[in-house]
Amino acid sequence: MLDTNAFIAAFKSGWTRSTDLLLELLTNQNYELVGNRVLLEEYERWAHKLGERSAEVRAQASTLIAVLRQTVVLVEPEAEHIERCRPHVPEGEYADLLHAATCLRAGAVLISNDRHFDGLKRAGIVEVWSISEAIRRLLG
Repeated sequence: MLDTNAFIAAFKSGWTRSTDLLLELLTNQNYELVGNRVLLEEYERWAHKLGERSAEVRAQASTLIAVLRQTVVLVEPEAEHIERCRPHVPEGEYADLLHAATCLRAGAVLISNDRHFDGLKRAGIVEVWSISEAIRRLLG
């Protein structure tokens, strides 16, 4: 799962290694991007916000969102996944809790630089990689 901050990093500053990572995850048959409806809404909100910069960025954002809608496998966590993650995600971070529970249910790696997931990583409930770690592991 590619957290919102990784999506933003891939998109906001032109072509970067984060962009390469996103494209690798979208095009390589060896990987499956998972997410949930809340995550897709976050992607769309940020794509719209970043698209306000120019018509070119808006067109790129629109294309990227269309590809993500077709590519991301929606996984909805159950109550047991949410409850297992709850003690390890800061209070009030409902979207992050849902993302963590989605990863737990799917057995997915969470790619994020968000410190809200540090407790989850320390507890070993969900594997969490920083963006730079994902780039190193997946792109070399």
